[in-house]
Amino acid sequence: MKEVKYGRENNPTVMLLERVLSCIEESQYGLAFNTGMAALSAILHEAASNRLRVALPRLVYGSTRQLASRLLGDRLVLAGPPWGELLAVIDKVDMVIVETMANPTLLVPPLDELAKECSSTACRLVVDNTFATPVIYKPSRVGAVVVESMTKYMAGHNDVLGGYVGVLEEDYWRKLWDWRRLLGGIIQPIDAYLAYRGLRTLEIRVRRVSETAMRLAAWLEESGLVERVYYPGLRSHPDHHNAARLFNGLYGGVVSFDVGSKERAKTVLRRLGSILPSPSLGAVDSLASYPYTSSHRWLSDEEKKELGITPGLIRLSVGLEDFEYLRSELSRVLGSPG
Repeated sequence: MKEVKYGRENNPTVMLLERVLSCIEESQYGLAFNTGMAALSAILHEAASNRLRVALPRLVYGSTRQLASRLLGDRLVLAGPPWGELLAVIDKVDMVIVETMANPTLLVPPLDELAKECSSTACRLVVDNTFATPVIYKPSRVGAVVVESMTKYMAGHNDVLGGYVGVLEEDYWRKLWDWRRLLGGIIQPIDAYLAYRGLRTLEIRVRRVSETAMRLAAWLEESGLVERVYYPGLRSHPDHHNAARLFNGLYGGVVSFDVGSKERAKTVLRRLGSILPSPSLGAVDSLASYPYTSSHRWLSDEEKKELGITPGLIRLSVGLEDFEYLRSELSRVLGSPG
């Protein structure tokens, strides 16, 4: 661990948080950043500086794809879903970046297969584990670099921004540390403390929201109030087989559903009461977002349609509220007395 000389490089509170996170994630080395995007930025700047070819699925968080495109240019390879397309390009690239659950339709890549292929070709696998957290899945166990947006479940209270990168090799950790130093992306001490506080309830919060989300997803699918439900715990989800194999029986606190049209989606969001319209997720309060004009607004209408990001799609981040309360609220805004 580098000594503390200057706050942009290290400070004791941040170093404590990094040690705790590395223990939870089962990473050998960790770095805490001021946002999840800052964490990804260090990884992508290191890749760009070495002119690496990087594969990224078309369906990822919008800002991740935008940043990768700007930094890598024609060295960015977009492949998958379907996941066979991504597996097929691994021997042609130096790095693969995926999300444990792809935002916003929650597709789950075959991470075990990706890790095996990457290992055989010396390709680095990076997994954004924000939607799953280490409570549900630990990418380090398959040799992957793990990225977390601590803004979401890790801190858990919608009052802090933060990011984390966990790695297994000291040399790579030192390179990312230097990018953090140069870019000024270290988390502030007060935010590091708040994130550390949030970690104390991480497991119980993730278990609670996952159990409630599973019940809500099943109810929505049976209710007839929506056209389609996306949740990896449902057998109807296209990647349920991957989620069931990789995860520990929990499937996360995010449920996405299609209400049929942009007009109805806007009406639903406008009628929400205690479920707050917000582009974030992972808090103790339930939040709803509209990916079509927020996280993925810069994609063409044609590509959004191809990726399942339809004008009627709403992403719900389930909070700690009681299931019956949330079911009643959704019944009301979706146009049924429940």
